[in-house]
Amino acid sequence: MSLIFKKEVQWLTTVILPSILKSGRLLDNYDDALANTFNVRSIEINIIGHEEAYMLTLCYRATINFDYNGEEFQRKVIVKKTPSISEDLYASLQFDDLFNNEVSFYTEILPILQKLSNGKFAAAKYYYSEIHPNSAVLILGDFAADGWSITKDRVGLTLEHAQIAVKYLGKFHGFGYAMKHNQKELFDSVTSKLREARFSNSSVNSEWEMKQRITVKRAAKAIKIYHPQVDKEFIKKFQQLTYSYIGYGRQLVAPREPLAILCHGDFLRNNVAYKYDTDSNGKPLEIMMFDYQTMRLCSPMIDLALFLSLSLFADVRYKHFDSLFDDYCNALFNSYKKYSSHPLPDYLNRENLLKEYIRFLPYAVFTACYFLMDLVAPSTTPENFNIEKTEKEIIENAENRGGEIVNRELAHQLMELSELSRLHNVQIDEGIDMSQWIKNVK
Repeated sequence: MSLIFKKEVQWLTTVILPSILKSGRLLDNYDDALANTFNVRSIEINIIGHEEAYMLTLCYRATINFDYNGEEFQRKVIVKKTPSISEDLYASLQFDDLFNNEVSFYTEILPILQKLSNGKFAAAKYYYSEIHPNSAVLILGDFAADGWSITKDRVGLTLEHAQIAVKYLGKFHGFGYAMKHNQKELFDSVTSKLREARFSNSSVNSEWEMKQRITVKRAAKAIKIYHPQVDKEFIKKFQQLTYSYIGYGRQLVAPREPLAILCHGDFLRNNVAYKYDTDSNGKPLEIMMFDYQTMRLCSPMIDLALFLSLSLFADVRYKHFDSLFDDYCNALFNSYKKYSSHPLPDYLNRENLLKEYIRFLPYAVFTACYFLMDLVAPSTTPENFNIEKTEKEIIENAENRGGEIVNRELAHQLMELSELSRLHNVQIDEGIDMSQWIKNVK
């Protein structure tokens, strides 16, 4: 066992598990009078590496075998920790806000959702958390032990996976609208616990900013090759709109009534798990969200647009867009009617939601420009924030990683954005003031 693993085992054994035990979360029948019968027999640790999912945090699975009151027990958990980095970098990545959001979800928001849904909101079990000025920890149950798993494919999910995801998302948002209309004070209390975890800082990490701008140029170059019919002025407007990650993102995600609702904020393959039919050909049956670090009060279309752009390829997304959007809308409307005592509001209709989707689609395409390459061609080494990349390395990576698959997909997404904007008469810069950065766009 490595020294790092030994330290983690010791930390879990002597500090964390006794605390979880006393909280009553480790055992349903815990009694203080029997605390001295608790004994950790073994802990097996398995790192969740970059080959399984892209992540900024350090994560590992721990299988814990222990005795209590003469009986043997086993618990499987996932430990999620912030990396050891400088205070400045920690602040720039907004780890404090990210972990505060996720802890708030499991400790304050989830119990409300479980109660209102009669226990039907699937989520990992919460065990423990701690947040310090420059570090944070979250320990949850390992949902794999309950039959949930993330997809083997990082991107390019099947139509069946997509249908389950959009229907689930519609149900979740419809449930949120019902809560908002039935119990406005409770809804406001829930959403007030969330922090802005993406756009609070006035600047972005210099390496990330360089990558963002290069990858947008990569997409603009690709569309000239694969879809030259798309208007050049439209592509120019997209580049202008997304030039400032902070400026554009902060304005776009700001809650706008009446559509603002409780959103996951990062709904894509990396942050959802499926249950499969084990008796036939492994057909997906159910889906569950996790990683609630960017949960926010926002337009529901941030979730739908991100999922369709970052989890599907054009052969599924573009070919089946209308049916997928119908699935989402119908699930939302039915969920609202099920949980609300009020009629479906006029603004919750397909055309309004579609226009809102188009308004958020540039953000999803922009995110795909940056992140799709990591899904198509994942790094062979874990993220190391303490090693600074050269400008040449950043440019080479941003311009080429993922190759033609990424180029074709980004070009197609820009074409889809142009097509939807034109067909439904939605300006992609609607409501966004670009005056602070547009003069800097080259």
